[in-house]
Amino acid sequence: MKKNPIITCAALLLALTLTSCSTEQQKKPDETTVTTQTSENVQTTESVVTTQEIKEEMSTENSVPSISEDFTGDKILIGKRGSASVEIVDDDKAADGKALFISGRKEAWNGAEYKADLFRGNEIDVKGSFRSENASVRVTIQYNIQGNTSYNMIFAVNTKADKYTSGNGKYTIPANADNIIVYVESDTLNDIYVDNISVDVCGEYKYYEKALKTELVDTSDYPSLKEAYADLFRIGMAVSPTILGKPDYNALIKAQFNSITCENDMKPDAIIDIYKSKKDPDTYREAPAMKFDHLKTELNFAKENGMTVRGHTLVWHSQTPEGLFYVEYDKSGELADRELMLKRMENYIKGVMEWTTENYPGLISAWDVVNEAADDAGGMRQSLWYKTVGEDYIQKAFEFARKYAPEGAKLFYNDYNSFQKKKQEDILAFLKPIAEAGNIDGVGMQSHVGTWMNINEYANALQRYHDELGVEINITELDIGADKSDNWEEKQGKYFGDFMAKVIELRKSGVPITSLTLWGISDSLSWKASDRPLVFRDDLSRKPAFDAMIDAAKNN
Repeated sequence: MKKNPIITCAALLLALTLTSCSTEQQKKPDETTVTTQTSENVQTTESVVTTQEIKEEMSTENSVPSISEDFTGDKILIGKRGSASVEIVDDDKAADGKALFISGRKEAWNGAEYKADLFRGNEIDVKGSFRSENASVRVTIQYNIQGNTSYNMIFAVNTKADKYTSGNGKYTIPANADNIIVYVESDTLNDIYVDNISVDVCGEYKYYEKALKTELVDTSDYPSLKEAYADLFRIGMAVSPTILGKPDYNALIKAQFNSITCENDMKPDAIIDIYKSKKDPDTYREAPAMKFDHLKTELNFAKENGMTVRGHTLVWHSQTPEGLFYVEYDKSGELADRELMLKRMENYIKGVMEWTTENYPGLISAWDVVNEAADDAGGMRQSLWYKTVGEDYIQKAFEFARKYAPEGAKLFYNDYNSFQKKKQEDILAFLKPIAEAGNIDGVGMQSHVGTWMNINEYANALQRYHDELGVEINITELDIGADKSDNWEEKQGKYFGDFMAKVIELRKSGVPITSLTLWGISDSLSWKASDRPLVFRDDLSRKPAFDAMIDAAKNN
């Protein structure tokens, strides 16, 4: 069935409806359809109105934005993103015989997008159906807060080339967010078909004409986390150049933390110059071109303030240019063989370690050599590293890292949900030969969790990795999502306190926990902003979770 036309603003379909995630939308009898044409590939014969006129409509009591497309019409109301092209095509695998076809993707973030500023300050429910030769497709939200751009996944689906897979997810957009975009992307660069996509407001809609301005509080009188935990382990935080460039954030980080992790700038796609490599593949055949200048802001900050840095990350299936795995650095060509990929792996690890050692000697305390190699479905993830090198690629990565790492830099394997028993078994299975060879020093527990997690189960995992591998432990990316109860801050605070008390107990019992890193500075700047998972509010005021961390160190 063809859907009714929906009002649209800035390539966003806008319905003047009363919307709830749990109830079907009811269209008002006198509703009209309008379009603001801002995307270069929007094709429509409907009337065009200004953004201001739409904002005036939105300020009325029952105006609720809604995106809903099944691509059965003649128009494309979704915009292209990056190098991608988008068009409506016939597709007998789609429910109504029509689909959106996304092609020409040159980078993972290329795809299709909707402008979504009208959803600011609301929880949204996003649904979509996709098919692709990519292993998965995801829907992501991007927005700016305080000049910092956040990219947060709403949901992902495992996709097949010959069948549509549906998925959905919810996300609460901060009221102080601006330049909001909801978009479709994939880590690998094959074409994507979209059968339908929708974005609806959950509950009562709140209209914000502009992003709310956040006045930051004075944090100079806060007790210091790094001082509270000085006798236990280092306390770190994930940072970006934008955050470090803001005095209030800068001052808080210096006061609270003695370790940092680059949120994105040490990942392979930030360092590997895939365009230069592809332009001259003969020169870079066995060693990809690399660039490092973008790292200097974060590394200089750490050096100037007596901090150490966790190097994150060397070998990963995600945020790695797909062209790296092809002979000519071009994914339309031939996949590289094992011999060539081992040379590229070794030379990449060598290049990164030699540059950091030469320019910042002693600054990198630990390297996440391999990240997220365990598959959620069990066994080893079937990544391009796995497909080109083989199942021993993890062992080879640690072998090369040990060869080139400077004295004192520890080598870690890092993963999420690594406290779950089945995943523990898989991780232990492929790390034991590496431990026996003496090429691994630690296991990194990402710890993107919520107050639902069993703390004793988590503690048992830390104990087991130490006992069976003889390694130290880093808690590398800690954030603890809150529930949606009225007193969520208090519940989250108590949980943070219980969590830290158990970690301290383990540390004192002999488990060598040497670092704990919070993954972000404030809730709205977290990659999981919808879960409000950190210890500072948007204005940098301290939450009960922060006080609980301090109290745990004092009382245990």
